Amino acid sequence: MFNRFLVILITLTFIFGPTNQARADTSINKSTDFVDIQQIIPSVKLDMKYATTDNFTHKKLYASSKALLRNGTAIKLKKVADEVEKKGFRLKIWDAYRDSKAQFQMWDLVPDSRYVANPYKGYSNHSRGSAVDLSLVDLEGNEIEMPTGFDNFTAAAARANENANAKYLETIMVKYGFKPLATEWWHFDDTDIYEPADTATVTPPPVLQGNGKKEIKVSAIGDVTLGQDDRFQYNGSFNQYYKLSGAGYFFSGVKKILSEDDLTIANLEGTLTNATEKADKSSQGDQAFFFKGSPSYSAILKDGCIEAVDLANNHCMDYLEKGFKETVTALDNTEIISFGYDKVAIYEKDGIKIGLIGVNTLGKLEEGVNLISLKFDLVNKIHLLNDQTSLIIVSFHWGTENKSTPTSEQRELGRLAIDQGAALVLGHHPHVIQPIEEYQGKSIVYSLGNFVFGGNSNPRYKTTEIYSQTFSFENGKLVGIAIPLIIPCKLSTSFRPEPLPN
Repeated sequence: MFNRFLVILITLTFIFGPTNQARADTSINKSTDFVDIQQIIPSVKLDMKYATTDNFTHKKLYASSKALLRNGTAIKLKKVADEVEKKGFRLKIWDAYRDSKAQFQMWDLVPDSRYVANPYKGYSNHSRGSAVDLSLVDLEGNEIEMPTGFDNFTAAAARANENANAKYLETIMVKYGFKPLATEWWHFDDTDIYEPADTATVTPPPVLQGNGKKEIKVSAIGDVTLGQDDRFQYNGSFNQYYKLSGAGYFFSGVKKILSEDDLTIANLEGTLTNATEKADKSSQGDQAFFFKGSPSYSAILKDGCIEAVDLANNHCMDYLEKGFKETVTALDNTEIISFGYDKVAIYEKDGIKIGLIGVNTLGKLEEGVNLISLKFDLVNKIHLLNDQTSLIIVSFHWGTENKSTPTSEQRELGRLAIDQGAALVLGHHPHVIQPIEEYQGKSIVYSLGNFVFGGNSNPRYKTTEIYSQTFSFENGKLVGIAIPLIIPCKLSTSFRPEPLPN
């Protein structure tokens, strides 16, 4: 099952904050190409005034409400979005690319070069696709106090105003290569110069290469912890089994099954690191555990035919940022795809692209999350992948430990993901199997239980399963979803799951 794959990592800035592990896949565009900024920064809020009559001209000047910019400018703006997100802000865009016809219409109404560039003397940077009018909003989309509203052609809008929020925005924009306009606190020009463009066209990325009918078989397994809590060293521990039996031991009972699919996905609940500094979990009391294994343990996944792992769970930060980064590096070095939080992956097999999204509803250290923001970000992630993939899978870390019934929150989020375009929803965290719901012809697998779980050599619940499903495609479009195949397995006290006899 070790087939060639393509992983496209897309940095998305969401409420969890950037992990610095993913990067914007802007290599497919030259800096001079036009891009849809919402495809680069899904969290941005658009209020394109000139695509409505709610502007100083009281006319609709733009046919489209999309915000287009040069790719080089968009890359800079993405860095701004990443930084302001750390402070609890998002960007709100009022204007971006503007064609020259609209520029003449504005000048005819306000022939004042302090506020509108004179088109008779040259093109505005808006018409070059390298200027943006924007503000800040909070995570709920509420506007932050600024000197004035948009397109206020008075001295109150000048940058001499002492508004702290406007000064903060200016500082960050300048930091990443933008030049402010003295008379408008909202207007910024890219310091890089582009040629003017009377029209701007965005070429959508190809969905796939090749045509014809194809089938992709996807398998999913439950919680995988490679290693243990190093406070508990005992005979028969995970680390001892690794020393005695090697990397190939743990998945040897199910390797044949997993080798026969095209993609196997697991929840990697723990770290692969040499870090020693642990996160502060004092709020969890004696229920706090810290899972880690050697970075070399990534070979266990490779030998077990695991192609992708979700890292969005409540143990990924057990050894803080260093532990998380070393985990990702160990997986990268073994060609195991990782995804979760702001890192979205695209796995390609035979020209079919599969989008992978990981969401943790508990918080990285079980501190909780803002559910409204989580939903907003989930929807943005799915919409971002809709045009780039043929199939989207969302993996959730959710629910209540040791409970066999999904919560109302699980049901709400699972159905939301399907409604927005996901074809399969996977669930983890309860450590026990929960039901599978068929919704809109697609499966919500609420919990897959434990699988290779080094955190406990003798778990209370010893039943688990492999979820397997085949998806059919024609000319790159999903045209069929087979009835899922459930392969019951049992857990042993030696960390090696085995299929149950038929």
